[in-house]
Amino acid sequence: MPFSFAKLTVAAAALVAVSAASAAQVMQWDFQVDSAFNVGATTFQPGRASSDGVATSQEISWGATGGTVGVNRSALQISNTPSSGMLTTDGASMMANTYTHINNGNLGSNSVSLRSTQIDAQLQLRPTGSGLPFESFLAPYTINFSETPNVAGTCAAVSAVPCDDIFVISGSLNASFVYDGFQYFVSFFAAPELATLDPAVCAAAGAGAGCMGFTTQEFETTDVNFNLVITSEAIQVPEPGSLALLGLGLVGVAALRRRKQS
Repeated sequence: MPFSFAKLTVAAAALVAVSAASAAQVMQWDFQVDSAFNVGATTFQPGRASSDGVATSQEISWGATGGTVGVNRSALQISNTPSSGMLTTDGASMMANTYTHINNGNLGSNSVSLRSTQIDAQLQLRPTGSGLPFESFLAPYTINFSETPNVAGTCAAVSAVPCDDIFVISGSLNASFVYDGFQYFVSFFAAPELATLDPAVCAAAGAGAGCMGFTTQEFETTDVNFNLVITSEAIQVPEPGSLALLGLGLVGVAALRRRKQS
């Protein structure tokens, strides 16, 4: 089934400086992560009259009108949102949100399908036990999505069942900020891990050579889980970055500063 490649963009904003006096490195952080589809920014590729696309804050589905996701409709879903917990500096990572692609191969030719959407992903942080309000920020992520024709011999990606759909993600998975004179690094990890895709696969998704992303098999449900970690030194994270599908971004956070008050 032909499909025009779509770009999904996560809205961006700067994290506001936090105010409280502390002379030592922060070892524990409270966090909250919340993501939602921007319904007003969601568009669909037109198709036959018996198909449609429906968008809510937590699910976008497309296929046979009045049909069932997984039977004759495909979908993108957000779960585990909002998520919250506590991060230890240089400690273990914690689960953020989950993005799910239900890849249905029974949409039929000329079906309405997803063209583009926006994911608004918000990360909030505060030092544990500080009594301070959470401070939050959003960051931009672009995803090229290709819903491929399911015709053997035409697949750009190696596919067990012709043809895998393609997600390409551009952005950064890590960034740094300074708090009370100490530098910290926030990094996100995707599972399944983002990989450098073959140039032909990148091209099929409307991206340049060297793009990073993943593919999803027809008739399968693929969960993309995002974990985050805070460290005192930079760590290696695949670039470019995250889904926030999927996108919990930290672009632009490098300029974050907290001014210590006397």
